[in-house]
Amino acid sequence: MFNIFNIQQYLRILLQLGLLIAIWLLGAQIQQWLNLPISGGVIGLLLVLAALLSGIMKLEWIEAGSNFILAELVLLFIPCVVGIMKYKDLFISQGWQLVLSVVLGTLFVMVITAYTVAWGFKLENAIKAKRLTAKNMQQAGEK
Repeated sequence: MFNIFNIQQYLRILLQLGLLIAIWLLGAQIQQWLNLPISGGVIGLLLVLAALLSGIMKLEWIEAGSNFILAELVLLFIPCVVGIMKYKDLFISQGWQLVLSVVLGTLFVMVITAYTVAWGFKLENAIKAKRLTAKNMQQAGEK
């Protein structure tokens, strides 16, 4: 049975995913307009970062959608496995190069992601602590 809270949660995730997709499309359009050698997705991530740091966008606007995407990240690796199965002859002849590049690439992405997430949590905690300190100082001034 559906709970109204669950429906609202799903709608919020869908809206946030829509916002993230719109930013990704904007990044792709900027990449195409300026003929940049950077992926539109990377440009979109930079746009999100700039919007969050400048205060134009609040983290709450994309947090649930981002958490949903991160939870389903493993699904993005399925096409890699299917590709290896499809090109079995290539894998047999030059497999060591493919394995090396996949392993190194995966390790690189995992390490960079771990450090980025850790940095993000530190930044989020610092912002929360700053807000709490400001709130406590304001309450102390009112007394």
